[in-house]
Amino acid sequence: MTLTGRITSLLLAASAITMLAACKENRLLPTSGGTPYDVLVVDDREGYVAECLQADAPGLPQGEPSFNVMAVGKKRLNSMLMLSRSIVTLDIDPKRHRRPTVRYSKNVYAEPQMTIRINAPSMTALRRSDCMTTVARLLTRHEMNAAIARLQHKHNPKAEEEIRKMFGCTMKIPADMKANIIGKDFIWLSDNSAMGMKSICIYASENRDSVMKANIKGETDDMYMATTPHSTITTHAREHGMAMTVRRGLWEMRGDAMGGPYVSHAVKSPVNGRTVVAEAFVYAPETRKRNRLRQTEAALYTLRFESLRQDSGRQRGN
Repeated sequence: MTLTGRITSLLLAASAITMLAACKENRLLPTSGGTPYDVLVVDDREGYVAECLQADAPGLPQGEPSFNVMAVGKKRLNSMLMLSRSIVTLDIDPKRHRRPTVRYSKNVYAEPQMTIRINAPSMTALRRSDCMTTVARLLTRHEMNAAIARLQHKHNPKAEEEIRKMFGCTMKIPADMKANIIGKDFIWLSDNSAMGMKSICIYASENRDSVMKANIKGETDDMYMATTPHSTITTHAREHGMAMTVRRGLWEMRGDAMGGPYVSHAVKSPVNGRTVVAEAFVYAPETRKRNRLRQTEAALYTLRFESLRQDSGRQRGN
């Protein structure tokens, strides 16, 4: 073989190896099974992990578990179960683990999928740790990210443009939210579903009740939306570099029998300092509300101010 031929053969071989590696790295994964917030728990012999994950979800009018749990032993774990959308495996071993830890991976056997491994030297050590708080947070954010990914492909550009003009921010709105009411510094979008109505409001005020009383009324002026007293849970977080106040609670229609859960994200505009609130609420009497509310809440995580997007772009360009 000539030198040219040898070089050509080597290049072809290298190319084949590179393509094979790329195929392995970017392999096509099957779609994960189950519904949002389903979790497969493996080797939870005392039932502690399942118990923690099935604690009531916060901010709902009736008790609903935070996750739907299916528990199996390690020997029962088969190829079908490995396609579950979320898998949590517990490993208690004092010889291998000095302290409780949580490890996670994404899209190992299917997509979208979150696989979590909890390691601990003993159940006592695990119970004393904050591992289950971490696990619940990872599982919730995994489902939020999956819902946000769906929003990127199916959303409502017309409503999003109204939000941009009024508040100077971008936000993905579900495509089925076409009904709207526009007021002063206020937008209400709804899917008007008869099977359980989902809504999103954006407004510029820190006083929820005054905004809702002025903009969401019933058949008469004496009927209006209000926050159910003593129902609100307030936490703080950061998203897209912004400090955020998260409130979960219950709403009711004064003078009517309507009500349900809500969640709101309040942030300060970096342009003018005013507070902008993005809120999701549902009205779904006699049905479960957890997934409806969380699916709608996912849109709130897409809120970003244009000035922050521009600053981020300039930093990447420098």
